[in-house]
Amino acid sequence: MRRRLPPLNALRAFESAGRHVSFTRAAEELHVTPGAVSRQIKLLEDYLGLELFERTSRDLRITEEAEDYVHALTDVFDRVNSATERLLTARRERPLRIHCAMTFTLRWLVPLLPLFHRLYPQREIQLTTSLAPLPVTLLESGDVDVAIQMGRGDWQGMIAHRLAGSALVPVCAPALIDGDLPLGAVHDLNEHTLLHSLARPHDWADWLEAAGAAQVDPERGLRFESSSLAYQAAKEGLGVAMGQMALIVDDLETGRLVTPFDFVFDNGEAYYLTYADHAENDPRVREFRDWVLGQAEDYAQAHKDTIKPGVTALSG
Repeated sequence: MRRRLPPLNALRAFESAGRHVSFTRAAEELHVTPGAVSRQIKLLEDYLGLELFERTSRDLRITEEAEDYVHALTDVFDRVNSATERLLTARRERPLRIHCAMTFTLRWLVPLLPLFHRLYPQREIQLTTSLAPLPVTLLESGDVDVAIQMGRGDWQGMIAHRLAGSALVPVCAPALIDGDLPLGAVHDLNEHTLLHSLARPHDWADWLEAAGAAQVDPERGLRFESSSLAYQAAKEGLGVAMGQMALIVDDLETGRLVTPFDFVFDNGEAYYLTYADHAENDPRVREFRDWVLGQAEDYAQAHKDTIKPGVTALSG
């Protein structure tokens, strides 16, 4: 729809002068000179083709028609002002809503978040986690701004940035290797308890199949709600857990966990930072994206000697 709108500065000058019925008070409110107000009102009168004020040597009077115009403009400007305040307040106060897989949150993201808050102390974050995959509709609808999730980076309508791989390797407590039961060859797993994550129910089967270890039953053992619980159980010596290499780096480097086998299976999946196409220009999303990608690069570089590439053969 084509709108016939007079010059905005002229409207502002007229609305203020009409409300005060004074060029001088309008000038004070708008932080300009009375002459500037007078010129803007003359411009508006020329545009409309009628006089808005009756000027005499002693006083200034607004015409009856112009008075109605002032009331209408005051209402419009008040509503524009209120809408602008709501918009700015919403942008200032709305937190960045991040959804992330639970184990990735606990073992990778949360330890790094203090660095983000030092860079952006005013930025509020609302962080949620789950064991199940995030429905893409939550990103499309705007209920979630950013999600860190597992996949191959091919979500339709989403922008995806790879953060860390998901290569698999068995892990256990050091004491388990030095215990009474041997754990030097893959078939020795039959003598140990396999620790499973209900959030990743196929990891043991996938690793054993890739390793050519058909003699080991991938279904036996204990099951935990999350990988974090399975890792903790492994550290306590309950058995052997299937670890995601990028998430157990600290435990491996400190010796809390060890890898009894060299075979690392990479199924091509990885953790990705994802957001909807329409969120790409959101400054909150850009801030977090740039920061987390930098952290991912630094993390991979710092632990490059521990995060091993996949080994293509396994003996025993």
